[in-house]
Amino acid sequence: MENIISIDNISFDYGNKKIFENFSLDIKKGTFTTIVGPNGSGKSTLVRILLGLMKTSGKITINGLEMNHTNIKKIISKIGVVFENPDNQFVAETVMDDIAFSLENMQVKPKEIRKRVKEISAYLGIDDILNKEPHTLSGGQKQLVALASALIIEPDILILDEALTMTDLDTRDKIYNILKDINKNKKITIINVTHEMDEVLYGNDIILLDQGKIVLNGSNEEVLENEKAFNKIGLKIPFMAELSIKLKYYGLVDKMILNLDEMVNKLWK
Repeated sequence: MENIISIDNISFDYGNKKIFENFSLDIKKGTFTTIVGPNGSGKSTLVRILLGLMKTSGKITINGLEMNHTNIKKIISKIGVVFENPDNQFVAETVMDDIAFSLENMQVKPKEIRKRVKEISAYLGIDDILNKEPHTLSGGQKQLVALASALIIEPDILILDEALTMTDLDTRDKIYNILKDINKNKKITIINVTHEMDEVLYGNDIILLDQGKIVLNGSNEEVLENEKAFNKIGLKIPFMAELSIKLKYYGLVDKMILNLDEMVNKLWK
């Protein structure tokens, strides 16, 4: 599987503080990767670097293009992003106009814009709020509108930066199931940056950051086996991972099981 993002020996300082030093990372095309870490680990800074908002030394390649002044516009055109506060992303008076905004800037024909807005809003279940003003929506609805605006450009990469902090558990679960479907069926590479440890269970791979360094990088099962590494930096692994480790210790399961139904079926036998 080819890399869709390659970061090669970048360094970045913020004032007198060194955030990254000779930092390297590869993310494979089509993966659903969760980046976690305590506050100050460099998670959000990394997002801004990938969006070309912060300059670094070293080399970054995205979608086969080296990040530079010549390529940045083309690179960004294939990245959808949803930030923590969707209110900061709204630019139009209605939900419909907000979702359509990026396509209008790309000079997509009006007929095609209407078609794509209709499709994405139906897919996300927000077609009944298209004529509403974004600021009147609930937190969960706002996140879905921001997600629709990110997805309508048909990106190769979708980045979520603490994007679901305003949603309740049911809405969050709904959105993540949509994201899993998008990742599987549309082959969009998803990078979820979060401090909520339970969110790692929705993806397939985990990158654990601390003080600008990669502590662990691998599949959910591989990374969550190392509970001590999380505890060392003040993070608690999800309940299902913790339960799996304990049951494995007592010989009741032979592998990490992160799905509740799978765990029940295993123990019921």
